[in-house]
Amino acid sequence: MWFLLMLVILLTNGMSAFGLKMIAGWGLPETVKYPYLTAWYAGGLAAIALPMLLKGMRVGKTEIFWGAVTGALSIGGQIAMAVALGSGVPGHVVFPIAIGGSIFVVALAGRLVFGERMNPPTVVGVALGFIAVVLLGVS
Repeated sequence: MWFLLMLVILLTNGMSAFGLKMIAGWGLPETVKYPYLTAWYAGGLAAIALPMLLKGMRVGKTEIFWGAVTGALSIGGQIAMAVALGSGVPGHVVFPIAIGGSIFVVALAGRLVFGERMNPPTVVGVALGFIAVVLLGVS
């Protein structure tokens, strides 16, 4: 089951960002990004809420708080990517920075918040990813 879920994540995770690139690449007005992102996030809410409702699951204040925080951060990142792409920053710069930044934040939070230790190959991988993001940013 986990393999199927990872495959779904792999195939769908970048779709929203790809749409942002299409909006910028086609020269559509900047105002298109807001309804586009609204549709994506509404679809995500429905994809989570429907199974929860069907199973009779209840959501507490803590879940609502953290859901709102992560949602706000996520949409902030999506809007920042849309603005960067709309401003003419090439996709080959924007997307690796967004993805590399996510990897760096997750690795850092894993260590600081959850006390996870990285083995030497993982440290090298994260460091190389960070270096790649810096090199793409200055190119």
